[in-house]
Amino acid sequence: MSNLQPLLALNRMKKIGPRTVLKLQKRWPDLNLMFQLSGTELEQAGMPPLLAQTIKNFDQDFIKADLDWLNSSENHHIVTWDSPYYPALLKEIADPPFILYAKGELSALTQTSLAIVGSRNSSVTGNENARAFSNEISRYGVTIVSGLALGIDAHAHLGCLEAGGKTIAVLGTGIDCIYPRRHLKLAEQITENGLLLSEFPLKSPPIAGHFPLRNRIISGLSLCILVIEAAIKSGSLITARMAVEQNRDVLAIPGSIHNPLARGCHHLLQQGAKLVTSVTDVLDELKIEHHQIASNKPIFSLASGKENLVKFIGFETTAIDQIIVRSGYSMEQVTSGLAELELKGAVMAVPGGYIRCEYER
Repeated sequence: MSNLQPLLALNRMKKIGPRTVLKLQKRWPDLNLMFQLSGTELEQAGMPPLLAQTIKNFDQDFIKADLDWLNSSENHHIVTWDSPYYPALLKEIADPPFILYAKGELSALTQTSLAIVGSRNSSVTGNENARAFSNEISRYGVTIVSGLALGIDAHAHLGCLEAGGKTIAVLGTGIDCIYPRRHLKLAEQITENGLLLSEFPLKSPPIAGHFPLRNRIISGLSLCILVIEAAIKSGSLITARMAVEQNRDVLAIPGSIHNPLARGCHHLLQQGAKLVTSVTDVLDELKIEHHQIASNKPIFSLASGKENLVKFIGFETTAIDQIIVRSGYSMEQVTSGLAELELKGAVMAVPGGYIRCEYER
């Protein structure tokens, strides 16, 4: 008999986590039999009294909402430990979730996966990197995993979707409670060619304690994790630490020494993370052959206008006045040259000036 309903029940009980459920399932491979026992019988079988009473007092009607949700759409799935779609990598972590609510394409769980994470308050450059790396890497059949948060997460998902790839968004809420709300449309786009994933029961709100638990799944699903922009005190560093504990490789993109959002990445690099400066670095880490792929050129290439202004523009915001001073050109020459460079994708206008785009799409 399926363990689905007992597992759904256990998932709704407070203070019962994956390790406890694993012990219970080793004792009762058919968890339905466990629920048929009295509290006294459970205690006689060695179960702590409080746990025995929690199980016996549980109202089975509470799981009706889960079953109704499951049956309401072919796009709705509940993946348990014994499902053929349960990812093998995720089973390897110390506390793998015993229930995964999924909405979308389960095939996303069967591909090689890369986690891309970073700051919610990311810079323009960080967003561009997340989008570009995700876009290019997903073209090699790699599933991009992230957390649907603002900033780097969202751009990682978007880059993958733009390439027609598969992306997984791991939620820190119930699968029917999208957070942040502004990502409702993005979440729907993901379900069309990817997957929303959550271990939390339906209607679970965005509680702070949920997100570290969510992060262990992001890293657990993935062969390695790429960090793009992170402050020194960042949830992304927590995910990276979990990745190390799970024996996953951590990769990081460096940034300016003056950028607070680069300090977390620099810390990871000092701790032994792999330095990433191109998509090729990531593909090598994933052991993916890329020399025969037609698109195996750098995501971007340096461009320059006839005035060669690009060399006077930094990767951090450079004011027009600074460009004029550095180049020695007139205001008219600089504004004309910037317009040409922007059309070529070599620079980008941002508040306060321009930034140099290392890469050209």
